Amino acid sequence: MSGEDKKKLRSPALFLTVAIAAGWAICFWPARAMNGEVGVKWLSIAAICCLIPGWLVVFLTTLSIFRNDIDKMLAQMTVRFTSVVAVVLLTKWLHPELGIAEFYGWVMGFYCLALIIEVRVLQSQFKG
Repeated sequence: MSGEDKKKLRSPALFLTVAIAAGWAICFWPARAMNGEVGVKWLSIAAICCLIPGWLVVFLTTLSIFRNDIDKMLAQMTVRFTSVVAVVLLTKWLHPELGIAEFYGWVMGFYCLALIIEVRVLQSQFKG
């Protein structure tokens, strides 16, 4: 991987990480007020569950294994969507008592935040 490719990977991944961390910091007190330390735990899990697929999506942009941009976009969408759906289904199976206020609302919020950041970052890469 060349120095330029490393920069293309590092900068968007860092930006995504900072955005998710800022979202987590903003949501910390509401999560704690609604559900105490358990709320903060599930908030943190939701943030991580959306951050890791975001890193994978950013990594996929640097690979030249795709025939065209449509294939790359479909792969990114698949990673983003299936990973979060898998976490939600696994959580629903292991912790059926959790509701939207405890976990699923945070997942939806962080999913949207990660999606917005990823699209903005990837758009800027194609422009520049």
